[in-house]
Amino acid sequence: MSPSFGFDRGTPIDRYYMAKFFSTHGEVFRGVAGQIASSSYLKEFGGSRIEEISIIDNDPSNKHATIVADLGVAGSLPSAHFDLLVVTQTLQYVERPQEVIGFCMEALRPGGSLLLAVPALTAHDRREPPEWDYWRFWPAGLLHTIQQAVPEARHVVTDYGNLVAAIAFLHGLSAEELERNELDHHDPLYPVVICARLDKPEGSAGR
Repeated sequence: MSPSFGFDRGTPIDRYYMAKFFSTHGEVFRGVAGQIASSSYLKEFGGSRIEEISIIDNDPSNKHATIVADLGVAGSLPSAHFDLLVVTQTLQYVERPQEVIGFCMEALRPGGSLLLAVPALTAHDRREPPEWDYWRFWPAGLLHTIQQAVPEARHVVTDYGNLVAAIAFLHGLSAEELERNELDHHDPLYPVVICARLDKPEGSAGR
């Protein structure tokens, strides 16, 4: 029904769930913050509590990008610089997600937070070459990846979705076209998106 995840019809269903997770963890939206490709979540959930915004992209044609970086390359992000990094729907496009999580944690100041969102189920993004699309995740798989990458980090992993929402998302329906109970019902057999918060311990100089 929509080749663009429902953007042309309203709010994509996975974005509805991501916003719900970010709202739950709104206290981490503060200080020096970075987001992949845009600053939308930082502005929506951080407002005046965000002191400095970096827009991170590996595509230099993104005129809004303030940091052009490949998250899969060590040192691409400034070390111990951010209070918050928001990395959504990105890990499926990297060869080694575990390394990217580690590099992102290295870019956080002690006490900083990394917010992740990864697809459990999604159509391929037609804007990207199919050969770049590597992964879909399961809650246990993302948790394992996090624990292997940064075993010392405090973390929360939350999955969202159900069968109705999953089918609607694959068809490209928007969140506005479903009832609230159809969106908010949680069925662990049919996750749509998995979100995670990782906190870098105070006093930590590395990952």
